[in-house]
Amino acid sequence: MNIESAREFLALARCLNFTEAAESLNITQPALSKHIIALEKEFNCRLLDRSRRGVNLTESGKLLFQSASVIVEEYDRARHAIDELKRQVTIHLVGDLDDEDDSTLASLSAVVARQNNYANVVLDPAGTDNPLEKVLSGEADIMIGYADPEYIAEAGLECEPFVVRPLLAVVNADHPFALRENISWEDLRTQTLLKFVSGKTNPGWVQIEKLCEKRGFSPKTRTVPASSNFEFFSTPLKNDVLIWKTTERNLGLLLDTGRRCGVPVAGDDAVLVSFAIYKPENREKIEGFQKAVVEAREFLNDRKSHRQA
Repeated sequence: MNIESAREFLALARCLNFTEAAESLNITQPALSKHIIALEKEFNCRLLDRSRRGVNLTESGKLLFQSASVIVEEYDRARHAIDELKRQVTIHLVGDLDDEDDSTLASLSAVVARQNNYANVVLDPAGTDNPLEKVLSGEADIMIGYADPEYIAEAGLECEPFVVRPLLAVVNADHPFALRENISWEDLRTQTLLKFVSGKTNPGWVQIEKLCEKRGFSPKTRTVPASSNFEFFSTPLKNDVLIWKTTERNLGLLLDTGRRCGVPVAGDDAVLVSFAIYKPENREKIEGFQKAVVEAREFLNDRKSHRQA
């Protein structure tokens, strides 16, 4: 039974009149009769009782009416959803979606965009490829990740803050900073900062170093290769300081052991920022995604407020 046969049977079953059903379907009465006979042959049973007194559904016909109603309703719902999807702009998003903050906001924004018909957002984790190159080549519309805004501008791209998280100074429990409520950038002038070298952390470190330079000093660093989050957070601190964002789950687990302490870095600009990066000519195309980001961010903030209340 194809979908049109189901529609024809439903039309007839509702009014139990071949002429009236044929008119509503915009087909001839003989054509409708032929189609119903074919349907009865397909199911190998009578679906209708025809008599001088009129037309009535058999028990088999009643069962088919219930099933056909569901089939047609689900088909129409799916067809409508697919048509809406085809009318939506498709936005390809790449970046470091292993980052919990970025991944959470990006995923929720994609859901909001689809539900509100703003856009169809396709999330494409960058893997080992250079996500920025995908934006430059037009393979992707938006890159989410840490970046240096000056470098982005030099590359002819635009960027907007995506996730902004306060910075935390992580030190051993016996470090002089451990008992402080917060530390200033001036406190970091004499410290050695643990600098990790990886595709994930390098762009973030550019931001941290520029914050130091803004205060008039270049930070002393101890470079440590880190190809994974495990290496990133399990490296011995010695007497050095690890500066990173407050919301990293792995970092929180290490602080819970009591062997390390997290001290907030003071200052309104003491934040690590991931950006949404895109070509200027794509500004109009990505408006739907940007609108979804605003709504998703509000939802996450409301949820956070309720948990804290």
